[in-house]
Amino acid sequence: MNKTSNKKGSVVLISKDVSYTFPFGYAYLAGYLIERGEEVVVLFRPDNSRDFKKFVQQIIDLKPVLVGFGTLYPDLYPVKELVELLNKADRNFPIVIGGQMVTPTPEFAMKITGADFGVIGEGEIILDELVKALRQDKNVRDVKGLAINENGAISFTGPGGFIKDMSKLPKIPYDLFPSSKWLNIGRYYVGKAQPHWRYNDKVIAIHGGRGCPFNCNFCYHHSLPRYRSMDDMFEEAKMLIEKYDADMVYFGDDLVLATPTRAKELVQAVRQLGKKIEYSVSCRFDILDRLSDEILREMKETGCRIMGLGIESGSQRILDIIDKRITTEQIIRGMRRLKDIGILPSVSIMVGQYTETLEDVQKSIDLMLETLNYNKNVIYTFTITTPFPGTNLYGIALEKKIIKDHLDFYKKFDSEKGTGGLSVNLSAMTDEEVVAMHRKIKTVYLQRKRELVGKKAVAVEATRYFIYRVYNKIAKKLVDKLPEKQPFKLIKKIYHQSHNAVQLLFDKLRLYLLDVK
Repeated sequence: MNKTSNKKGSVVLISKDVSYTFPFGYAYLAGYLIERGEEVVVLFRPDNSRDFKKFVQQIIDLKPVLVGFGTLYPDLYPVKELVELLNKADRNFPIVIGGQMVTPTPEFAMKITGADFGVIGEGEIILDELVKALRQDKNVRDVKGLAINENGAISFTGPGGFIKDMSKLPKIPYDLFPSSKWLNIGRYYVGKAQPHWRYNDKVIAIHGGRGCPFNCNFCYHHSLPRYRSMDDMFEEAKMLIEKYDADMVYFGDDLVLATPTRAKELVQAVRQLGKKIEYSVSCRFDILDRLSDEILREMKETGCRIMGLGIESGSQRILDIIDKRITTEQIIRGMRRLKDIGILPSVSIMVGQYTETLEDVQKSIDLMLETLNYNKNVIYTFTITTPFPGTNLYGIALEKKIIKDHLDFYKKFDSEKGTGGLSVNLSAMTDEEVVAMHRKIKTVYLQRKRELVGKKAVAVEATRYFIYRVYNKIAKKLVDKLPEKQPFKLIKKIYHQSHNAVQLLFDKLRLYLLDVK
């Protein structure tokens, strides 16, 4: 359906339920359209497909000019199911999809989901032009950046526009996204023996730009880097800190600390905020290697609590294959420096890289243990390598005939839960060895972590998590169902405040036990 019967209807964007991370993709789309006079409604897709029929009726009742889905690969079949239900409900508006699922494999994504349009690349300009064409009954083929589905035949309109100047990014309509879902990130980490996030953290997310200057073989990106100025970023940060009484800023992309100059600008901007905050940044070990001890100390002094970094492997051979452009020496040196400065590292390792062997994974385990032995408060996460479409690894998988085509990849990806997280094996190990080594590195990590933090810290975490679970159960079944009038409102307030006070006490105790100042 390439036309709409609801030319005066709102634009409806369908997001997954927000959970502790702010959905910038949807937010910028909404902001861009709103600034151009559009009415935008953001709906949150139910987690349970049993609720889809009711959700579809909610969409139909809005009489939208179009409905947009942002889609990652795990969302493909839920989107397909919703499109089918909307078709059965005799929708009279088109459906557009965009995101990681669409840009690298638009024809495949369109045919699987049955969507009418696919946005290829960044969506703001393209979606706005599509909406205008629909409202004015113009030819949608004049809108660049689209894949168009006409009864299963997919055609393309050519490269679309994107925002080159990051100062032109729209203002984000934060009110469309419930702050209770993304602001209180510390509560998500209750029960995890780590000092990085605290129960009462109120965290706002700020991004440093778009694109990426690097070319890691597992990473999907489709545009050159464009950097936001620190002034622009902190104008937004200051507004959000005041609006939500936030005390923590999360900079979630490498572009914030892309150079030592950016690091200096970051410190200066934090000093000028006028409110004491803490912050988390992402970085790379080669960039960390270029940051002086002085600037790292200044970052710590101005509130830098966490630095996220990708180790990926303890094997130099694998790092070179990834094109990570770092050395194991830089990793070890960087981790020691962060320990000395007092910034908490959060790092990642993957298992199952291209040609990876058992010996390579063992080197990752050895490096992990070395870093843990001098810093028990490092947080490690472990993943099994997945060659997503648009990555260099995906091209290798197709070339080597490890996967036949896009559908073969998706079938394997969709069934990965039954194979321990492994979808496509590019390594020199068997499938069973990849899964076993992934399990092994996690097990070794958790065992050594427990030994280092001590029984008391582990017991504190277990206790506070138990209290949290009981609190939530009672809240959902009883307290939150009390009438919104006195004295019940007072009972609710006392119940929630009492629990928060208990959790704050546990926070202080666990930080003491973990030797975190």
